[in-house]
Amino acid sequence: MENNREIGATIMVLILAAFCFISWIKQVIAARRKMKILKEGIAAQARVLHIIPTGVYLNNLPEFQVQVQVRQASGDDFVARTTEVLPYADYDAIRKKQEVTVKYDKASCSRIILYHIEKTGRIEAGPYNPIAPA
Repeated sequence: MENNREIGATIMVLILAAFCFISWIKQVIAARRKMKILKEGIAAQARVLHIIPTGVYLNNLPEFQVQVQVRQASGDDFVARTTEVLPYADYDAIRKKQEVTVKYDKASCSRIILYHIEKTGRIEAGPYNPIAPA
């Protein structure tokens, strides 16, 4: 009976460790993708269509899901959605349907990051990056 409990506990610990590792890998991949867009992405003006909080907080900053209509230089518009960690001051500016500057991936227009918020005038240093050196 004791042996079965030890095996069960070991399996549970291994499953938890695998879940944590996979979550960490997904977070690293997302952060690297956002940093690539920040460096190589195409800047464009966008109008905020919708912004809602996700209920998640990172470093006491809320995370929001933002849907924007992006106007490309070619005149084509597309709608994209992103999840960003923003201070409440930027949320208030965006919530009022402000214009924002976004950067999007050339390969996939659905991958965007908020780059500049017109009302606050603040240029974001980039997305929240858990792997960036301090």
